[in-house]
Amino acid sequence: MSKLRTVLVGCGDRACVYAEEGANALGLMEIAAAVDPDEVRLQYVRDRFGVPREMCFRDQSELLAKGKIADCVINGTMDEYHLQTSLPFLEQGYDMLLEKPIVNNRVDLMRIYETAKAHNSKLMICHVLRYTPFYRKIKELILAGELGEIMNIRTDERVGVFHSSVSFIRGKWNSEKVCGSSLLLAKCCHDIDLLCWLNADSSPEQVFSYGGRNFVVPEKAPKGAGTRCLVDCPQDVRDECIYDVQSMYLDNCMLPWYPWQCTGKNYQDVTMEEKIGSLKTYNPHGVCAYKAGGDLADHQSVSVLFKNGSTAQHTLILGCMKAGRSIFISGTLGEIEGNVEDGVFFLRKYDKKTSTYTEKRFGFKDTEGETGGHFGGDRGLVADFCGIMLGKEPSFSYTSIENSVVGHLLVYAADESMKKKFPVSL
Repeated sequence: MSKLRTVLVGCGDRACVYAEEGANALGLMEIAAAVDPDEVRLQYVRDRFGVPREMCFRDQSELLAKGKIADCVINGTMDEYHLQTSLPFLEQGYDMLLEKPIVNNRVDLMRIYETAKAHNSKLMICHVLRYTPFYRKIKELILAGELGEIMNIRTDERVGVFHSSVSFIRGKWNSEKVCGSSLLLAKCCHDIDLLCWLNADSSPEQVFSYGGRNFVVPEKAPKGAGTRCLVDCPQDVRDECIYDVQSMYLDNCMLPWYPWQCTGKNYQDVTMEEKIGSLKTYNPHGVCAYKAGGDLADHQSVSVLFKNGSTAQHTLILGCMKAGRSIFISGTLGEIEGNVEDGVFFLRKYDKKTSTYTEKRFGFKDTEGETGGHFGGDRGLVADFCGIMLGKEPSFSYTSIENSVVGHLLVYAADESMKKKFPVSL
């Protein structure tokens, strides 16, 4: 079987994870070309995937000038570049795996949707949680009628202290003005997508959302805090601050590919001296978390009314001690409750013999965790994409653009509601 010739557009963490799954784990892709303005990242894909030097480009226009030279594109660029990096490749007839979120507004969303449709391009969105064994089994039980009609879905995402800091407080997604995405869009378009996918018998009609930036703000910084942890923040203040960079980035760096990108090196090559020097000077991760200048919400709650009368709620909180996603689904014939980090959920049915309930446990072995592969979702997504490209039928998790639009529209409406403090109809 021939491998899918694939182009990487944006060679950061997510695109390379998908390339790793497709090319090295599944053996279904050949990385034929790459585009990234960073020569360090281009060198990485040359070394890791054997991409010829002459097929590595700093600007996409150089590759586009060659015409369609591959089967598909993995677009892993930052949120604010999705439109300009997607349309030209779709117009050349490329199929595409596009990192979420698609874009941050309705107009551009429809432009991408219509362009893919006009050029008959298969466009899949990286909603990887649909492909985890945990959520796939829940969907399977719903499709089998085990819950009857869905009445309500409740989900929570509790973002751990480290992940909150490295991505959304100090990191490159800390400002909607800069990257274009709200917190709900950047972090929880996954979760809002799940609400729509699991309750696919209906569609959202109205949403109300509330939240804001109320806790990780300058006026709530520890008393006496400086502007950079390693420069002007007293040691006794740092000893009591959970966002202290010494423990967070130097002693226990859980996601090392994020905080050292600004050094211009692959994270494995950055010395301790260079890390400390960057945190003291130019590295945004060295700034006091409370004074990092972000404008995203640090907590948000979303309530949804579906057209059939069912409801859903999602709650998002930054800076939680125990990170995790939980879910509770109430149906007319049964209910499901679980936590994806624990890898366990329970199916409960009414027991007429005891007037209580029966309970069945579903467990899933977690070998990678969320950040190491989204509980197997990364591989499942890429496998489905490759299968579809090779002529196979899509799975019921299929994240086609047609099937992913509604979740994005719901996120936009929820953010509008939070800003206006008023319900918004879809």
